[in-house]
Amino acid sequence: MYRVFVFLAVLCAAGTAKAAEDPFDVEKNVVPRVEENACSAGLPDGPLSLSDVINAALCNNPLTRQSYLSAMAAASQYGEAKADYLPTVGLTAGISHSNTNYRRENDRNAASAEAGISLDWLLFDFGARSAAVEQMKEALNYALSSRADVLKTLVFDVTSAYYTLLAAQQEYENSKASVASSKSAYDAASKRYELGLAAYADALQAETAYAQSQLAEAQAEEGLILAKGKLAVLLNFPPQKGLELSPVDYSDAQEEKDGKVEDMLRTALEKRSDVTAKRAELKQALANLEYQKKQNAPSFSMSAGVSAADDVTKGGDRELDTRVGLTMSVPLFTGFKNTYKITQSRYLADKTEQELKSLENEVRTDVWDAFQSYKTAQKSYKISLVLYASAEQNEKVALGAYKAGKGSILNVLDAQSKLAEARTTKSNTFYEKLIAKSNLIRSMGLIDPFEPQKGL
Repeated sequence: MYRVFVFLAVLCAAGTAKAAEDPFDVEKNVVPRVEENACSAGLPDGPLSLSDVINAALCNNPLTRQSYLSAMAAASQYGEAKADYLPTVGLTAGISHSNTNYRRENDRNAASAEAGISLDWLLFDFGARSAAVEQMKEALNYALSSRADVLKTLVFDVTSAYYTLLAAQQEYENSKASVASSKSAYDAASKRYELGLAAYADALQAETAYAQSQLAEAQAEEGLILAKGKLAVLLNFPPQKGLELSPVDYSDAQEEKDGKVEDMLRTALEKRSDVTAKRAELKQALANLEYQKKQNAPSFSMSAGVSAADDVTKGGDRELDTRVGLTMSVPLFTGFKNTYKITQSRYLADKTEQELKSLENEVRTDVWDAFQSYKTAQKSYKISLVLYASAEQNEKVALGAYKAGKGSILNVLDAQSKLAEARTTKSNTFYEKLIAKSNLIRSMGLIDPFEPQKGL
């Protein structure tokens, strides 16, 4: 009995030591885990730059963690597929007791202890395991590409929200400038009316324009609050959290040399994460097709085992058995199941190939549209600068003339209205240009919109 328990202890120790060593540590070798201190959940003190808010979003937004966990799950499946190259070892152990009652004889009691260890190893299967590993490898590549696409989309969403918030802040400042300008016209009209130099209608028209500018200011303030809330939520903060952004100089939107759209299209087909994910999906489908074909091939396995038994009753027997064998398995007929699986896998692979071609066409359209929008945004901003300079000068001349007793209040109000529109157009086209540039970079599959890109 003592020998049996020693044997059990040795087997358990061996099994524990084997389990502690994982040659396919996917978390370590395939998808490195991000260190806990690599991200900061908070925000730096002072005004936030674009890189600050992008870093906060990548650290805090739940989509980042979700995509990481999906990639880790795929990596674990990849490791599971590679584990089929290793043998499987099993341990069995037990103690039993039996009691037999006889009518005319004494009862018989028996107790026994048994332990055994078995090994099974698939030696050769004509490529079925390698096809399964390749399938899981491409599934992992798909998960990694999908994760990259999630991160790039998040970067663009944060970038767009960042510029939208800056535009809303500028619009609020513009509305306050329009209020000040309207008040100047209203004060001038009221003073001229009091002096008897202007009709009462002038004062009323100026007062109406002043009230309209105040209404526009209230609406601009609402837009600013909504823009702050949207960006805060993207950073995984409550919408009421106050965010102070670093201002962007208008010189950042200076005229840039356009790149060739052909180069952009080529870059997009090479860099877009959704395209690489779909290509990985196609390779996975082809690997699955190969795997199903290999299911019709024979396989060779080796099995071995050692078992020990000890009859613990007085004078009982002790046994030690060993076995080793080689087995060949050949699927002769499976009711056409394998045939249908192969056909299905082939159709799915062809379908995925057509999806890839459709996606490539969508990418070309996306890049083309983004390129044209960026060029239009460049022209619009350039025109808005001329428009603003002209409107600003016109407003000064009209107001000065009215204060000097020349011209009418209608000319002043019209000039102020056009100046307000020109001021809004200038700020909007400035940030639209930056957003269009970021969108073009996103459509090309790049991820760093706050760094200068070649050809943009």
